Amino acid sequence: MNKKPTESKKWISSMIWSIAWIILIAIGIFKQIDSSVLSSMVYALGIIQGLYLGGQAAVDALVGKAKEKLGIQNGSEDSETI
Repeated sequence: MNKKPTESKKWISSMIWSIAWIILIAIGIFKQIDSSVLSSMVYALGIIQGLYLGGQAAVDALVGKAKEKLGIQNGSEDSETI
């Protein structure tokens, strides 16, 4: 829980996906593809990122509740309390 975002593999992969989508959208604009295709790409990117953030928030909430229930504080986990 005390990790920086740049130390998270999930965060790094999400940023790579975002950059890849932005590059694809930029290529689409440069190649002058149909606006409906570009709109679809933007919507897909938004949905993917929204689902990712929502999923991560749900996981964080579940983990937080489980830690609270077990009496584990952030940064003080050891093998005996788990």
